[in-house]
Amino acid sequence: MSKGIDFAGVVEFVENRRKASGGYGATPRLPATIEDTFGVLAISNHLTRLTPGTVLTQPPEEDKELRAYLTRALARPWPGLRTASQLIRAGQQLGLVPDREVGRSYLAAHRTGTPDFRATCYSTAIADDLGLADYKDSTWSEVRLPERLTVREALMYLELRQRLGQDPANENSDLVDWLQRCQNGDGGFGFFPGTTSFIENCHYVLAALRLLGARSTNPENALRFLGSCQTGRGGFGRSPRAAPFLDASWHGLAALLCLTP
Repeated sequence: MSKGIDFAGVVEFVENRRKASGGYGATPRLPATIEDTFGVLAISNHLTRLTPGTVLTQPPEEDKELRAYLTRALARPWPGLRTASQLIRAGQQLGLVPDREVGRSYLAAHRTGTPDFRATCYSTAIADDLGLADYKDSTWSEVRLPERLTVREALMYLELRQRLGQDPANENSDLVDWLQRCQNGDGGFGFFPGTTSFIENCHYVLAALRLLGARSTNPENALRFLGSCQTGRGGFGRSPRAAPFLDASWHGLAALLCLTP
């Protein structure tokens, strides 16, 4: 399903955004961030699965500066829940094991006391990644889909259900229909039915459908949209006429992987 994608171009695009610090930044001139570094590690994983043999010149597992960058970030006070989740996952890919007691204290400090949707999703991800099986918040199981739903929130909800030991495929079939209706004539997916296509939405919808045991009603069109988002610089933009960025490239490869049998 990934025919026509220039994977070598993706590698070159990514490597031009590596910093002396070992991390990666959104553009050649911007400093490294946890979010962009996490995106590159995800891109590296996706490349390995989509096109075996295509790797970064400095594979992350062998990159001493990258390891040092993430080690320093883990030693500092952890950032907000979303970024902390990315930091932990990025570190674990390189065999860096965050202190579980630090993680337990961090989660306790971010306990909301109410079933807040996003906070719960990120907190369960952190607890799951740190192996804190005994750390449970009684409000987590009470979280429900937001009334004004976007495809990103749909995926977050399904991943939450999975982390809580529930089978996402048992969700109401109406959600499958709703996700499928988010696909537009250009092959991409909107935030919800009838909205503009963006590459991140392709990732969210296709990943959510996979968790539900379903798929796009027109995967060929979805593939064409993804291919149209790859630019001459190798990276992907949010849409066919957008500038390329690391996060859009990560979403693009993740969506391609979801289309792969």
